[in-house]
Amino acid sequence: MPQHQLAGHFKVRDGLVVWADQDAHELLGYPAGTLADVMASDVFASDADAAADVLSVPALGDVKRLAVRLHTRHRTELVVDMHGERMDDHCTLWTLQRAVGGLRRARVDALAQHDALTGLSRRVATLDDMQPLRHRLVAGGAVLAVCFLDIDGFREINGQVGPAGGDAVLCELARRLRAALPPGATVARVGGDEFALVLWRVDEEDCRDFLQQLLARLSHPYRWNDQPVRLRLSAGVALAGTDAQPAEVLLQQARQAVFLAKQAGDEICFFDAARALEAREAVEIRQRMRLALERHEFVLAYQPKVDMRRGRVVGLEALIRWQHPERGLLQPGAFIPLVEDHELVEQLGDWAIGESLRQAAEWRVQGVPVSVSVNVSPRALLQPDFVDRLAARLARHPQLGAGVLELEILETTAIQDLARVSGFIARCEQLGVPVVLDDFGTGYSSLTYLRELPASGLKLDRSFVRGILHSDADRAIVRGILVMAEGLGRRAVAEGVESVAHGAALLALGCTLGQGFGIARPLPPEQVTAWIAAFERAPPWGQG
Repeated sequence: MPQHQLAGHFKVRDGLVVWADQDAHELLGYPAGTLADVMASDVFASDADAAADVLSVPALGDVKRLAVRLHTRHRTELVVDMHGERMDDHCTLWTLQRAVGGLRRARVDALAQHDALTGLSRRVATLDDMQPLRHRLVAGGAVLAVCFLDIDGFREINGQVGPAGGDAVLCELARRLRAALPPGATVARVGGDEFALVLWRVDEEDCRDFLQQLLARLSHPYRWNDQPVRLRLSAGVALAGTDAQPAEVLLQQARQAVFLAKQAGDEICFFDAARALEAREAVEIRQRMRLALERHEFVLAYQPKVDMRRGRVVGLEALIRWQHPERGLLQPGAFIPLVEDHELVEQLGDWAIGESLRQAAEWRVQGVPVSVSVNVSPRALLQPDFVDRLAARLARHPQLGAGVLELEILETTAIQDLARVSGFIARCEQLGVPVVLDDFGTGYSSLTYLRELPASGLKLDRSFVRGILHSDADRAIVRGILVMAEGLGRRAVAEGVESVAHGAALLALGCTLGQGFGIARPLPPEQVTAWIAAFERAPPWGQG
């Protein structure tokens, strides 16, 4: 019986071993768990500079290092073959085995260079591989295209037909890819559901035409056990002429392009450096925002809502801010747009609800029982577990009664999926959490939809309120909305009360509830109770 060949694995980041498996410890003679935090260069028999060269890996791709001399813990020499691959966590994963040679080496190399399932190459063709063809085609005006193909939702397909069915689909996809290749082109499987093409085309338009035909061919139904399986693929493309970048750089650019294609809902996207930079910066900001959540850098400011006729505070709206350690206090417009379609916006919303409830409970202890409203993003609103998470947060503050927390949703969101949003509002109402429509008047057919939505109130969009001092049309719109809201039993709050004059004009129209800079700017929580007391002692419009 052949002896088991150990294949050790370890991860390196910034020259430091951060993880190693049992086989790696056994090969190098280290006790279990002791390789972590060892400098990677310490296990090389060569000097530090040579070790650094061996450990270098392209930004996207993998390398093989043959017959590398390592030192075991007892300083004996061990010759290994190594394979390094860049991982998503910014580490390099190294696999090492005792070196082999001769016919066995050739067999190992052949297996390593081709995907066992599809038979496709495991690496993208380099420019050196294509050198004989390159001079002829570039002279004829052709451009090199590196195309990255990604199957959308392949995990769901695996769930539908099982792993064996998924493998069969991948094999058929590989067959169709090979059959569709033009002369001089190559194809590789570079990931579980990811493929790369290297081909020469006349120009971008020619490349787009070819890919559209290819994607149509690849999306034709597959079959597994008489069950039809449909695929949708996205393609990212990086083009290069005579001054082509290395293949791994072009593949990275094509991979960025396919990410942008998915983000925009497009089938094909060509790499654009400026757009890629924006996307990369957005990713970096999101990563920084995750860290900000962990470091408690986000804060809430509270803007009062008042009954202008009675001179009483009726609630507060919680507004998020980022207390950035370098850039100072950031308004939501500086960071929320970057996460509107990202799970981070849900995490920020959950945090804002939890913090608002905690603060409301604290004010209650201080003798100021005030309600707080929190904005809910469209993405968060449509999550099936949102109301369950809301109920869990409310359960942590049993001393707070119904109506202490209020949610605000955009009217434009509500009218996009009326039935679903109506159900959301009804479930929140069952928890004692009223829901109001924010920025009312900006949505299409607002008056028709309001009748169908069980919202407890609405907030007049500030664009109408600002104009009531000088615009007959804005006054007429505000008056009409107020009459309609009263007839339907909805409470109306005017946003954008910028001055005492705006408040007086609203009162003349029959609107008693207002919010805006003319009443108060958003306040830090420690100033709220004193402001409420001062406002209610001497309200700008008197006391009714």
